[in-house]
Amino acid sequence: MKKKVLIVDDEEDILTSVAMLINDMGYEAKTVNNGKKALEMLKKQKFDLVLLDILMPDMSGREVLEKIREDPKLKNQKAAFLTVVKLSEYGRGIMKKKLKPVDYFQKPINVSDFRRRIKKILE
Repeated sequence: MKKKVLIVDDEEDILTSVAMLINDMGYEAKTVNNGKKALEMLKKQKFDLVLLDILMPDMSGREVLEKIREDPKLKNQKAAFLTVVKLSEYGRGIMKKKLKPVDYFQKPINVSDFRRRIKKILE
């Protein structure tokens, strides 16, 4: 069975390009454009990885991951941030300790690096 990745970003072009990359790697990509939809989707289906944009209107990727970690059924969900935000080592450390993301991907994405790291996360 194909591994499933949920991509959460408010920018349509990012959703499309990242989904194409994920699908080209042989995984199944699903996309939603906000945090509320992501949480609804996660309650309906199991995903092997959630890629979250940090900066989104209404609910940030960080808030989404906080809600995931608070939910007993979702708390072990693998999640990574996909963001233009440059986090300091200190900020990353605090977020990593509290929210436990498996990785941070900087936009714009370096395709070969992204593929390598996604493969490592999903295997």
